Amino acid sequence: MTAVALMTARLLRRAWAGLVALLVLVVLFELVNPLVAQSLGGPEGLEPFLRALPPAFRAIAQVAPDNIVRAGLAGYLALGFTHPLYLTLASVALIGFVARALAGEMERGTIQLALARPISRSRVYAARVCGMVLVALALAAAGPLGMIAGLGFTELRDVIVYDRFVPTATAGLLLFWAIGGLTLLGAAAADTTGRAIAFATGVLVISYFVDYFAELWDVLEPVAPFSLFAYYDPFLALTRGELPVQNVLTLLLVGLAGTLGGLVVFARRDLPS
Repeated sequence: MTAVALMTARLLRRAWAGLVALLVLVVLFELVNPLVAQSLGGPEGLEPFLRALPPAFRAIAQVAPDNIVRAGLAGYLALGFTHPLYLTLASVALIGFVARALAGEMERGTIQLALARPISRSRVYAARVCGMVLVALALAAAGPLGMIAGLGFTELRDVIVYDRFVPTATAGLLLFWAIGGLTLLGAAAADTTGRAIAFATGVLVISYFVDYFAELWDVLEPVAPFSLFAYYDPFLALTRGELPVQNVLTLLLVGLAGTLGGLVVFARRDLPS
């Protein structure tokens, strides 16, 4: 375990500058949302704005405008966790870290330095899994913490139920775990960082647009359950404090399948010298 911890720490040290920058952007993005809510007039002023949301944005949020209006401030703030910018910042941080930590080190040949010591491939891979989990935890916490900080600068601080940020962060963590697991699978099979990023990004983009267009185009409804975002519901988490069991199990299993699949591929493949 000491070797795994040391390797994990080294991976995080090498990536810390980029990760911190993206985490700060996530915090700032979510911090602004309560300030915008107050500028629109608080819970009362939000209703006409929410009803005016275009159909495309409602599809992204996966929530009917009436439901958002009834949820009030929490309903509006939940939109911050389904916004494309939030998802892009978090995905770039996670996918970039995992791809560079595994495929990148195989591409550069530096992973051979670890394997030249009496360390098994499974332990080398475990360090990448630990790093992925830590990055996912940081990303899942950054958004809610940024939003809580933003609420502190407004007069809306007493309107929200703060306990519900815990299931909201958990919903994010589950999504990032699933994305990280699939990225590990792609990175284990890829020969370059670029290919690993392309695989993970391709899967994520297809998953996102299937979920998005399934709300607008009936043809895609049958394949909508295959999208990761069909099981990501921060609106329900922040407005009711609920996490559907199906969502939790699906994202857990997807992440686990990707992680274990990556281990099998990495353990059996020929590594570049």
